[in-house]
Amino acid sequence: ATAQAAACVIDECEEESANCTTCEKGACATADQNCTDPHTASDKLGDWVCQCPAPYAGDAVAQAAVCAINECTEGSALCTSCSKGTCAAAGQTCDDPAQLRSSLGDWTCTCAPPAQGSAVAEVADCTIDECEEARAECTTCEKGTCSDAGQACADPNTTSTSVSDWTCTCPLPSLGEATAQAAVCTIDECTETSVDCSSCSNGTCTNVGQACADPDTAADSLSDWTCTCPLPSVGMATAQAANCTIDECTETSVDCTSCSNGTCTNVGQA
Repeated sequence: ATAQAAACVIDECEEESANCTTCEKGACATADQNCTDPHTASDKLGDWVCQCPAPYAGDAVAQAAVCAINECTEGSALCTSCSKGTCAAAGQTCDDPAQLRSSLGDWTCTCAPPAQGSAVAEVADCTIDECEEARAECTTCEKGTCSDAGQACADPNTTSTSVSDWTCTCPLPSLGEATAQAAVCTIDECTETSVDCSSCSNGTCTNVGQACADPDTAADSLSDWTCTCPLPSVGMATAQAANCTIDECTETSVDCTSCSNGTCTNVGQA
C-alpha cells in the first residue's frame, strides 16, 4: 500500500504455513468436510468453519463438525442408505435411532398398532394375534368373546393381513367350534364317554340292554338323557336305567315269545 497501512488478509482454510497456528491445515478435508473462512482479515482468526457435505447436515467452528443425517426424512439421491419412503409405502413408521454419518443403514420400519413387528433397513413383517390383542385399534380381535363363553381362542394365522380368522373351541367334553364368534357347544350324553362328563350315561342304559337317547344335546342341557326298555317290554326313565314291565296277557307283539297271545281268550277264559 502507498502512504497507508496495508489491509492484511489470511484465508485460514488455504494457508498451510507453519507460522499460522490458527489455520485449518486439513482438519476439514481429513473428515471429508468443506472448509470456509467467513472473515479473511488478519485480525479475524480461528473463525474457519468445517461444513458437512450433502446430504449430511452439520458445521463447527475451528474443528471438524459432527455430521448428522435422518435416514427416514432425507430424500436426496446422494443418500443411498436412506429409507426414501420404504416404510411409509407399507403403512409403517420409520425411525432413525442414531442420526450420525458414522451410523448408516440403521433406520427401522415399525408396524402400525395393533400389529407388531419391526425390521432394520427394510419393511417389517407385521403380525397380530387376534386372541391376545386387546387394543381398541383392533376391530377384528376376539377381546374375550371366547373366554366369556368359557371357550378357548386360537388364531391360526397371525400375519397382519389375515384377520377375523380366530376361532372359539368348546371345552371338553362338549364339542363345537366357530370362526370369529362364540361356538355353539353340544354334547351327546349317550355317546360321550369322556371322564370329563360326570352327567353322561356312561353305559347305564346299554349295560342293561336298554336304548339311550339325549333329546337336547346343547352343552347347557345336561342329565336329560333317557333309558328306554326294549320291546316288547315297556318303560323309560331319565338319567337312570328304566324299570321295564310287560303284561303277558295284553301284549301281542311277536317279540314276546312268552306272552299268552290269546291262549286264554281263544277258549273263552280270562
